[in-house]
Amino acid sequence: MVTLAFALPMRAQDEDTLCQARLMVMYELTYREDTNHMDRAKKERMMLLIGDEISRFQSYNNYRAEKKMKEKRRQGIVEKVIYVKQEDISRYIYKVYKNHPLGKITMIDNVFMTGVFLYEEDYPCMTWEYTEDTATINGYFTQKAVCDYGGRTWEAWFAPELPYNDGPYMFCGLPGLIVKIADTQDHYRFEMVSAEIPEDMFIEWENQDYVRTTKKAFFKAYDDNLANIVENALPNILDADKSDIQKKLYYYAVTKNNPIELDRK
Repeated sequence: MVTLAFALPMRAQDEDTLCQARLMVMYELTYREDTNHMDRAKKERMMLLIGDEISRFQSYNNYRAEKKMKEKRRQGIVEKVIYVKQEDISRYIYKVYKNHPLGKITMIDNVFMTGVFLYEEDYPCMTWEYTEDTATINGYFTQKAVCDYGGRTWEAWFAPELPYNDGPYMFCGLPGLIVKIADTQDHYRFEMVSAEIPEDMFIEWENQDYVRTTKKAFFKAYDDNLANIVENALPNILDADKSDIQKKLYYYAVTKNNPIELDRK
């Protein structure tokens, strides 16, 4: 078992409770983000919390890490360094909030050593074409729908008996919960693992200094940072660690060449 140490900003952050979670849906994300090694599929557990009007989607590992830090803050414990098992590290730290009454989707994501960015899209942000294909998935009768989003064609299976027009990532707008969705190249695939009614879980919003921007500007900031990640990190790396960390950062950058959204304009 490998344990890694991370220095995290532990400044106090105010939180707003938006609503109570009525349904907790767990998805398994299978993804291939390196076009040079498409045989190397990775997996991550993702979580969707659905309330009466608002939902939040994020990595489950990220949720657990945040929950642990919040509990320590409540106890008056401030840790500048936290220790995380390698298998518990999240590849994705973004959060997607869907506000159904306002028709808005809010994306919050981090740009390495730059800041936490926030941008909005109208809801829903894709147009669905229904098919006559049906299947039973996880015991639910589902129907297939297709859309184009982010430079990919997506095939979704939604369950009308789960009356939530929501799903993983930015996907929503179908008359039933999306229980499975994948792009036609199978580079990214979300599959529902479980759906249950949680006890005393709430959808919360952290109040912090977000970099409010547009989706296009966020993609540019993210892609520019990834292209120059080694140079950007050098001033913050101790000389004794530079060689090893440079290699890891370079490997990280060159293997992230197949993002979920290919259309960056």
